[in-house]
Amino acid sequence: MVNANLSVRARTTLRGHIESVLFPLSLEVLGASEEEWRSATFPDLASKFNFLTACIEQFERDIPSSELTYLASVEDVIRYYKTPVARPKYIELRPQSLPLNVKIVMESIKKAIRSILK
Repeated sequence: MVNANLSVRARTTLRGHIESVLFPLSLEVLGASEEEWRSATFPDLASKFNFLTACIEQFERDIPSSELTYLASVEDVIRYYKTPVARPKYIELRPQSLPLNVKIVMESIKKAIRSILK
């Protein structure tokens, strides 16, 4: 499902960017043909792991384990990355309304670790 706030041009550009990244990956990792690369499936778990790991690095967006079962082809991966991320509005939560043992971290752990290591 595509975000309704995105213009048609932005959605086309987003899809074009996703496809420009996934096209060479599907040829290299999956050995897909140039004509049918979108419908290429993962022949084994190692190929799926390598392909999705490369996608995560390229798009800097993790794939939750609950979604992995639904990603059976390159087209499924395109659809996944085309779907906007729903960001919860943690800002609206007031610290005084949270239990003492709950703390909200606004940035991802990976980004925090990367900034520390730089």
